[in-house]
Amino acid sequence: MKIKTKDITKIALLVALIAVGAFISIPIGPVPFTLQNFFVFMTGLLLTPFYAGLTVFIYVLLGLIGIPIFAGFTGGFESFLKPSFGFLIAFIIGAAFISKFAHGEKSFGKIMLVLILAEVIFYAIGLPYMYLILNNVMGNSMDVAKILSLGMIPFIIPDMVKAVVAAIIAPKILKVINK
Repeated sequence: MKIKTKDITKIALLVALIAVGAFISIPIGPVPFTLQNFFVFMTGLLLTPFYAGLTVFIYVLLGLIGIPIFAGFTGGFESFLKPSFGFLIAFIIGAAFISKFAHGEKSFGKIMLVLILAEVIFYAIGLPYMYLILNNVMGNSMDVAKILSLGMIPFIIPDMVKAVVAAIIAPKILKVINK
């Protein structure tokens, strides 16, 4: 596979936007509210599956090597032990999933369905990771209901708003960049 300059530019721009999304952060518990998943949605909707997954992988890798691009301007290998890190892993898979099933799609309904399923992927990976880190690494004693109340419930409505915005604007952006 030959990567084009245009693809490298899109990847670099989306890595930067995911980082900007992390910087827009409101700490509300072990998982802060950010705009990262909005830019992961956009990555999946604007890039092919391989490039979408690669983009988020590069973002996570840059954070792990110490560039402070995660929420709260953090980075470093120790980020692996943060309760929210499972969501970053899920974003890699989610971006490729979104792209596989919605890249180039114009139907708002189909895009929304894919983004909702991607959110399920985010939670299916992020919440168990959060549970393991909080209980087994940090020594807390939290049941599943507490994990859901910290890592999912406060985020459902804002995440759906982000999905709606992404589903509306991504097809328009794709139309412009593919001219």
